[in-house]
Amino acid sequence: MFSKALLLATPALAIPTYLNSQQQVPIQPLDHSQGYQFDPLLHLPGISPYFDAVGFGLEHTAPSGCNITAASYIIRHGAIYANDAEYEEFIKPFLWKLEKHRDGQWSGPLAFMAKWQSPILEDKLEDLTPSGAVDAANVGKHLLERYPHLIPKTQRILADKKSRTYDTAKNLITAFPHNDTIDIVRVTTNANGSMESLIPHKSCENFSKAPGTKEQDKFIDHYGKSVAKRLRPFMPFELSPFDVVGLQQLCGYESAITGKRSEICAVFTDAEWMAYEYSWDLKYAYMVGPMNPLSPYLGFPWLQTQSELFRNIQKRNHPGGAWPEDQRFFLGFTHREVPPFIATALGLFNSSSGAAEEFPTDHINWTRAWRMADLIPFLGHVGMEMMTCERGAGDGDGPGDFIRFIANTAPRPIPDCQDGPGASCRFKDFRKLIGKGAKKHEDFHKVCDKKGGKGKGKHE
Repeated sequence: MFSKALLLATPALAIPTYLNSQQQVPIQPLDHSQGYQFDPLLHLPGISPYFDAVGFGLEHTAPSGCNITAASYIIRHGAIYANDAEYEEFIKPFLWKLEKHRDGQWSGPLAFMAKWQSPILEDKLEDLTPSGAVDAANVGKHLLERYPHLIPKTQRILADKKSRTYDTAKNLITAFPHNDTIDIVRVTTNANGSMESLIPHKSCENFSKAPGTKEQDKFIDHYGKSVAKRLRPFMPFELSPFDVVGLQQLCGYESAITGKRSEICAVFTDAEWMAYEYSWDLKYAYMVGPMNPLSPYLGFPWLQTQSELFRNIQKRNHPGGAWPEDQRFFLGFTHREVPPFIATALGLFNSSSGAAEEFPTDHINWTRAWRMADLIPFLGHVGMEMMTCERGAGDGDGPGDFIRFIANTAPRPIPDCQDGPGASCRFKDFRKLIGKGAKKHEDFHKVCDKKGGKGKGKHE
């Protein structure tokens, strides 16, 4: 697994040497850039090896005076060889041209392409890769270290019917000491709304992956032409804007497949990587984010289900339903669309500025809060913790239960409720918040079961 420190490849997050010595050093002589180095693997929404999010500087452990009594996570599958639609549209056309001109003149930053071979196996496109399996086990190890008192009682977890989610679940729990006794339940039908919680877009006929495609294509054309022009002197054929995207995607996929940084990552400038990132943030904003009115409808089922689960534990001292009586840690394995649905429903990646949430197609909106590289790398996850605290954030607050959300290991405050310990939300206030949102978006089947507007879109 790519650790955050490895991916950042910068001393910015390392402990400065002066803190390791007894000598006091004035702050003025420090290099305030702290040796910052740009890393493209932190800017590849949906296709990067897993890395821990930086978050907001909140402690990852429970706040002082608080104990985590239950936790539930929904996790995207691990690294695959390639998304089939992305491969067909962006990567395969580039690879075809590459083979056709393999003996041509390659030079400069692209000199290595004369001998480079694609690591993508066409007959295994959406299968979990060996390094993806290793990363899954490492995430499982992290979760065990984080919840050593909860995980040993976990007896049942959920995955959908796809092999990549099941294989991810199977490899993640290898880190758990009792993994051979854990039942992986595969959700294949929408019994009691189970698909609406785990894979809501699969039970919503009106959900389409087409929204945002036109906008993304405009922006790809905008930045891709200039990239192609810059690289033209170093290669025997001219890249189309989509070829540029395909080559950039190979940086992420090759790194995720091999577990080593791809040489392709160094081909592009920092600005070109930021353009790539923006093109996919733009796409996801319209497809699974705040620009799609369906998104909160698809995000609230999981939130409501976990809210009821935690309520049962609080009141009855057991989770109820089909869950084992003493289980307090819950896992569901899903796909890249679902964490953004949940984030949109809670407003986790939104800002208070309307201007900051706009998505122009002729330039990058640098101030946007919607940055999916931080949410949906392979194994990207959203977690919900219930904490019992001795007292609230204020001196006069009494003891109680609080909720906080985790995105890729980092606590992420709920914008509308963050006044508890460690920017958490008092559970009763969280219940009201979720109840209000769920009520507003309760017509799941009314908005999803209409027969018009169906379509898978080309970036499935």
